[in-house]
Amino acid sequence: MAKITLRKFHRYISLLIAIQLLLWTVSGIYFSFNKIENVRGEQYLITEVEASIADKPKVEKLGFESAMQIVKDRTVLQPQTIEIINDPQRGSEYRGRELPLYKVVSLSNEGKQINVYQDPFTGEIIAIRSTQWRIWDLMWGLHIMDWIDRDNINNLLLKFFSLLALLTSISGIALFFTKNQES
Repeated sequence: MAKITLRKFHRYISLLIAIQLLLWTVSGIYFSFNKIENVRGEQYLITEVEASIADKPKVEKLGFESAMQIVKDRTVLQPQTIEIINDPQRGSEYRGRELPLYKVVSLSNEGKQINVYQDPFTGEIIAIRSTQWRIWDLMWGLHIMDWIDRDNINNLLLKFFSLLALLTSISGIALFFTKNQES
């Protein structure tokens, strides 16, 4: 029967956890080098949305032209097209938001496509999504090991790999203080 030593245990467990540790490190570095305000698209807003807008009763939907004009007036973006979103989609840019929403596809001054999600009744800008946000969202999914919905930080896989990383660290520290008995 093969003898499992601390060194062998550490070697194989390290091999198993190394890829996820790399993903945690790369995504953590990405988070630390990007301002969350820019990820959220706050740099595209001209003024803060007034609180009174959100308090308006939801009676009648704004017309597409009115909705696009609000985006033009409240952001530095040029609205291009608009569509209404009625059905939730797993892992979408607007997940967690109350539907329906207007999706106003806009262009930045650099010609980059930016999606503005807007309440169709009040005109309130709910979310701004850019390529920077999409990369952040991908990195977040890799970081929390929820690759589809990217929302569940309480998943079993994350807990398992976190404990595995802890065991890897502890066994590595223990090996540092033991004499090398294998070649």
